[in-house]
Amino acid sequence: MYLIRRNSDSCAIGGFGFFGPPDDTGQVEFGYGLVASVRGAGLATEAVRRALEVAAEYGALSAAADTDIHNQPSQRVLEKAGLLEKSHDETTIYFSRPLI
Repeated sequence: MYLIRRNSDSCAIGGFGFFGPPDDTGQVEFGYGLVASVRGAGLATEAVRRALEVAAEYGALSAAADTDIHNQPSQRVLEKAGLLEKSHDETTIYFSRPLI
């Protein structure tokens, strides 16, 4: 898990984590969150993009995440980071993207 800090004052504002190493297909799964007061400033998108760059540098071939079907801001974060919707059910949307 990585702590996301604001540069201006080094306050902890969120977190990002991989749910383990890449699986047998080279895919990593991840999750993230920010405190409400800093949402909407592009920080989650920046964190996701950078973390996926690092994952690719260490050999991951693809990345996956999911979000609540009603969480449109999180859906936009994933889309801005290049992930595409692969499937959904009544509560969750599943996203993924290649890293190579």
